[in-house]
Amino acid sequence: MTDAKTHARPRRPRPSRFASLAVSLTLGLGGVGALSLATASAVQAGSGMSKKERRKQGQRRAALRDAAERELELTQTANALERGRVALERERESLTWAGALLDRRSRESLRKLDAYRAHRVERETLGTVRARKLYKLARGGGMLEMVFEDGAAGHMTPAERAARGRTLRALVDHDLEQLQIHTTAEREARAELLAASRELQVLGALDSLGRLQSASLDAGADNLHPSLAAAHHVRKRLQKRVRGKLPERERRLLSVLGKERRNLQHHRGLDLLEKDALVRPVQGKVAGRYGDYKDPVLAVPMHRNGVELEAAANDAVRAIAPGRVAFVGALPGFERVVVVDHGGGYLSLTARLLTVSVAEGQDLEAGASLGRVGPKAIDDGLGTTAYVELRHGQRPIDPTPYLAPSKGKKNKRRRRR
Repeated sequence: MTDAKTHARPRRPRPSRFASLAVSLTLGLGGVGALSLATASAVQAGSGMSKKERRKQGQRRAALRDAAERELELTQTANALERGRVALERERESLTWAGALLDRRSRESLRKLDAYRAHRVERETLGTVRARKLYKLARGGGMLEMVFEDGAAGHMTPAERAARGRTLRALVDHDLEQLQIHTTAEREARAELLAASRELQVLGALDSLGRLQSASLDAGADNLHPSLAAAHHVRKRLQKRVRGKLPERERRLLSVLGKERRNLQHHRGLDLLEKDALVRPVQGKVAGRYGDYKDPVLAVPMHRNGVELEAAANDAVRAIAPGRVAFVGALPGFERVVVVDHGGGYLSLTARLLTVSVAEGQDLEAGASLGRVGPKAIDDGLGTTAYVELRHGQRPIDPTPYLAPSKGKKNKRRRRR
């Protein structure tokens, strides 16, 4: 027993718990150090890429800022031209109104002048005849006989003779007074006619000057429009390339630019809109195209001034562009309709509505809800649709190129790809 214990292999000393903990801590700290070194290397590599990307983004934002400032400057100039054009149009309207009044006044003055001249000539003729008769009576002594002869009773009192003399004198004075009145009235009518003619000449000169200024503004706007369109295209392209949230300065600049463009659109209507720039009222495809077509139910040739867009019952219908509601009501064959005035002579008509959520005179932003799609009173073979029509004055315009593409079309293209 004792020999076995004596010759047994001696045990290796077991490390204490504190020693194991120390080793673990040492290894752990080493691992953390290694991990820290690896992370630092990765961060350094990533920071190098982010700096490069940030540099590119900074350059893009700087280019976007320059492009936006350039577009803003051109847009403000265009707005100034449009304000000048509106002011000239109002001035010309005022001149036209004043010219119409002056023309009426001159015609009235001419009419009065002719009437006064005719009355004066009549009075002059009557006075001349009466003066000759009185002169003959005076030369032959008849005037005295008329005054001093006895009346029908055979005798006249001195008072009656004096009254007869005053009557003759009053008759002469009356003729002279009437002649003077008509002469004065004729002179005043002639002066009014002359003043009206001079004012008409001044208005004509001002109208000619206004036409020249209007032509100059139109030429300036025509020359500015291509530059503005190019600047807008460049700014939109750069804005799409910029990623992430823009700094406050750029956001403020773009906000001011958007306001100026809305003001310009209010003056010029939809002239500045580009392809796919109008909001699509509903997301469906075009079911009925603009122009001539053959009615699928009646099988007769017909013409459509707008487009029919596929929709589902109760779908929300949106305004294609900002404007003011000009009419809300019902039209035969179109159910409920909403007409929006977009400025510049442009109007849009949106129809096939079951309910309407706007009122006449209400200002709308692009994409604002107009109402909801309803069923058709008469089946036209196209199913449930929303109808949109675009006009410039009395001329209908095909809205298809200006409407934003249907989301359904985009999805189909992606599936095909």
